[in-house]
Parts: sequence; structure tokens; C-alpha cells
Amino acid sequence: MRTARGFSLIELIIVIALIGILSTVVVFAWQGFRDNANLRTAARDIATDISSLKQRAVTEGIQYRITFSTSSNNYIIEQGTAAGAPYTTLQTKTPTTHGTGSGLSINSANFGIFGQELRFYPRGTILAGSVILTNSKNPPSTATIKTTVTGRTHVQFAMQ
Repeated sequence: MRTARGFSLIELIIVIALIGILSTVVVFAWQGFRDNANLRTAARDIATDISSLKQRAVTEGIQYRITFSTSSNNYIIEQGTAAGAPYTTLQTKTPTTHGTGSGLSINSANFGIFGQELRFYPRGTILAGSVILTNSKNPPSTATIKTTVTGRTHVQFAMQ
């Protein structure tokens, strides 16, 4: 008698089905990881912009400001004068530039009396407040960027 060699059709179909199921699970997990990575990148970029504008205000002796817009989902970086106004737009940024289809949005921004406007003064102070970013996961992950009067920034993540 000869021994059978190879795989039966049933065994081959079972292996292909298992590979398909595992691939589906991996794709969904990877998308969630990518969404959270984009959120972390965007939050750290905004924190970097805040730190660099604080430093520029001190070095150049003029005011700067960042105006966050939740409706337009962007923020505008502007340069002032020694007196503070008028401001000139330097750059407009959106958190969605951190990955195609990242689904990032500016959920809220609050900086006391100036609302969604963060001002940087030549003496190195800024307004205390926070910006909250969210991604498109369900439930969404959030990143909260907090500022202190002394110009320190802190990013806190709540990943889902």
C-alpha cells in the first residue's frame, strides 16, 4: 500500500478560512493603532508649536498668538508687534495633516478671557487653558494639551 501525500481539499479550505479571519482581526487592530498614533503626533505637534512660539515671543520681544477654530478644524499662527496688534498670519494648520483619513478634530479650546485664542507675551507668559483633540474611533480617543501661565505645556492622552 502507498501512503497518501499532501493535503485534502477540506484541510486546505480550513487553513485559508483561518488566515482570512486572522487577517480581518489584524487589519482592524492596525487601524485603531494608526488612529491613536496620528492623534499622539498631532497633539505633540501642537504642543511643539506652543513651545516654539513662546520662545520666539521672548527672543524677538513681540507677541504671537494661536487661534483655534473648532468649526473649521484648524489653527492659525499669527505674529504681532511689540504693542501686540495688528497680527499677521504666518501659518494655518489642521490636525488632519497627520495621516490620510486620520479623522482628527479639534474638539474644544479654552484659554480664559480670550476663548479659543492663545496669546504669547514677550515676558515669556501665556494664558492657562487647554485644547482637546479627538480621533474618529468609536469610542474616540482624546488628547488634552494643557498650558500654564509660565508657558509649560503638558499632553494627556485617553486612548480607547
